[in-house]
Amino acid sequence: MELEIERELMEANSPSPPDIGESQFEKMLGEAMTSIDGLMLVTVTDSDRVPVIREALAVFHEPRFEEALIDRCYDAFDDIRKLHVGSSDIMTLFYGAMQVVQFRVGPYYGTIVCDFITNMGMVHNLVSRIRDFLKVLSSISKDSSERSREGDAG
Repeated sequence: MELEIERELMEANSPSPPDIGESQFEKMLGEAMTSIDGLMLVTVTDSDRVPVIREALAVFHEPRFEEALIDRCYDAFDDIRKLHVGSSDIMTLFYGAMQVVQFRVGPYYGTIVCDFITNMGMVHNLVSRIRDFLKVLSSISKDSSERSREGDAG
């Protein structure tokens, strides 16, 4: 699975055809938004809290709530790291009538919001697919930053 995603991303980095990996990933997210009943928001941010991925239903327009969830995600994973209680990378929470899944992959943090009747098996499958994509993206960005440092030193 990771090899297939990596190949798609490598092809996306070539001049032609443009953005194959990205458009296939966006297509997968779009399909998930329509096929998983109750899925309202999928967002992934980098370590600076800059959105990398965001897919939401048109009716889900809660910027303050979304910002608060993202802040809590960073805080929760930071607290787990400080307490040295293990390495949790996925959390499933209940908030009112919503279910929230938050996850971390390298420098990326993700939040998925859905209603209380959503099939969480399907949501966790989506999280797994997003995490596979982010692992490849992390390794590619790590490789490119190492190459640029080597070029600067040379």
